[in-house]
This record gives sequence, structure tokens and C-alpha cells, in this order.
Amino acid sequence: MISFLAAIALQSAPVLVPPPASELSTADRPVPAPPLASLDDLPIEQAAGPRCGIAFATVSRWQKGGDPRGTGYIDMEAQGGREFFIRTMAGLMEEFELTRDQIQTLAFNEVNKLNNSEGAERIAAMMPACLLMKRSAGL
Repeated sequence: MISFLAAIALQSAPVLVPPPASELSTADRPVPAPPLASLDDLPIEQAAGPRCGIAFATVSRWQKGGDPRGTGYIDMEAQGGREFFIRTMAGLMEEFELTRDQIQTLAFNEVNKLNNSEGAERIAAMMPACLLMKRSAGL
């Protein structure tokens, strides 16, 4: 009986709809989140895929350029590394509503962090997990 009365009361309750943003004062308007500046700003679960995509792209660039740091890895271009990179960057763009320029800047900054001897060691350390992630993505 009580649930029936509650249902009737809810039916007659007014529906609260927020006013359009154009009618809000600037103090009441929601503040948009700043664009993603670094993968370090993300939880590890969200950053892992893009980090691996960037690692694949970096190794692919090494391989294409004949850099010895690219030896010992699968052929990234032929084995789905590029596709993984594209998918993860597109997902990041969509999730954070980034422009193409913003995602390029983000990727460029992350690649620069890997383009040294420490970066090569980081890539080597994370590559086994990245390859598993790529394989589980069907690539």
C-alpha cells in the first residue's frame, strides 16, 4: 500500500530541469575540465593503453630509421602496433573531447619522454605487458 501511495506522490512531483547554460550566471556555469596535458594525469588503467600505443609507435620509428634500439622487437608496423596506437589515441580523443592538435601535442610530449636511454629501458620493461594488451585487443 505504501509503495502505491509513493508512486502516486512521485507522479505528481514536479520534474526539476536545470536552466540552459546561456541563462546561468558565469559563476553558476560548470567549468570545463582542462585538456589532458599528460598521460601522467590519468589513472594507470586509463594511461596503460595510450602508453603502449606510444611505445609501439616509438619502436616502429626506431625500426624504420634503422635505430638499433628497434631490434629485438616484433615488426611493429606489420604486427598491429600502428593500429593499436591509432585506436588508443582515438579513444583518448573521444573520452576527453580532445582536438586533433591536442592529441598530437600529447603524443609528441610522451614520445619525447621515451626518446633517450631511460625511455628505451622503460619501453623494454613495459613491452611484455603491452604485447599482451595488443593481443587481447585482437591485433
